[in-house]
Amino acid sequence: MLGKRFNETAIGVLLLMAAACGGAGAAEPTAGKESTMGQDADAQALGTLEQRQADAWDRGDGDAFAATFTEDADFIAVNGEHIRTRAKIAESMRAGLSTFMKGTRLRLGEERHVRFLSADTAIMITGNCVIRPGEDECRPEARSMQTRVAVKRDGAWLFTAFQNTRIGQPPA
Repeated sequence: MLGKRFNETAIGVLLLMAAACGGAGAAEPTAGKESTMGQDADAQALGTLEQRQADAWDRGDGDAFAATFTEDADFIAVNGEHIRTRAKIAESMRAGLSTFMKGTRLRLGEERHVRFLSADTAIMITGNCVIRPGEDECRPEARSMQTRVAVKRDGAWLFTAFQNTRIGQPPA
């Protein structure tokens, strides 16, 4: 029951975030549809933005990781911590990447789903894995799913909301 209630709450939060970004009720023909040929360049730009995050993580660069977010972004870490603003995301990532995440690498997963709510708002669902120093393979307990809300401002995509959830077995 708790899992179902959590999922319903998470979905509601995502819909509210999308509405706040101007995506809900968009009158554009692409609203709510999967990526189409006309959106391929935007989908590719979102993939590049995600890769910038991974590259920054791998370098241990919390500021560069945070630079992929809007100034007023919301970031939910894997432990459930809610971090608000790009500056606070940078601070948190600098701290993590210099301590308990030091030397880890972020491997982007094959699962990637992009849905455009409008021409300038998209939701991305991705699967990733954190690889520890000295390891080459993803451990099952290190896999997670992310939900990102991205907005296009002045021709450039940035993430404005991020939710990270560890993949695990449901409670017995």
